[in-house]
Amino acid sequence: MPKRLLVIGACGDIGQGIARGARAQGLSVIAADRNAERLQRYADGSGIATITGDLASEEAAIAMWETAQAPFGGVDAVAIAVNAPNATKPLMDWTGDEMTQVYATNLLTHFNAIKAMLRRLPENGMLIGIGGGTADFILRDMAQLSMLQAAQRMMYRGFAKERKSGAQIRELMLISMINGERKREIAQPDWVMDTEVGAHICAILADPETFAGPVLRLESREQVGKPEPRKAAA
Repeated sequence: MPKRLLVIGACGDIGQGIARGARAQGLSVIAADRNAERLQRYADGSGIATITGDLASEEAAIAMWETAQAPFGGVDAVAIAVNAPNATKPLMDWTGDEMTQVYATNLLTHFNAIKAMLRRLPENGMLIGIGGGTADFILRDMAQLSMLQAAQRMMYRGFAKERKSGAQIRELMLISMINGERKREIAQPDWVMDTEVGAHICAILADPETFAGPVLRLESREQVGKPEPRKAAA
């Protein structure tokens, strides 16, 4: 299993869970975020290294990759948990400029990271992007989020289909609600813990053949560390 994991977006609810969950599984973790102040949460003796950087362009993503080599002498796997907040309103109320910005901060960030990092990972490495279940349904006044998630899923499928050799690529769609830092007080017992997302990613890294993908789903706490159940044929 890859031993050195770069987590991009490591100060969000999901990213922080991935970083801490993977560290608990014994991986060397590099936490990346745009904001150095937010990264101070890792100055708690966890052993998680931190770097600053962004994915605004392919060049910026390459710079992040190069910076990430320093803490542990390299990177074997990348987890991308970057999803910028955006407005809740009907599609008719969005302007073209607003929609362009949403795509730049939610979809093109993943695109830039994949282009910069997938080919630079070692042969047995893997890049995993985090997606969401709204790729398949629309919440009230959040159709733009479903559009983004559906496009992101097809983008990961496209990169996987075009891949000829080298590191593998997956998208992990989080279907369950996630018990993260900002939702602790309202979380239900059946919600997947943020650190369990990290544990599940470690299972994918350890056994790529079982988690063949390219698109995977995490649907419940009971599934953590296991492949999704096969659907019965209709």
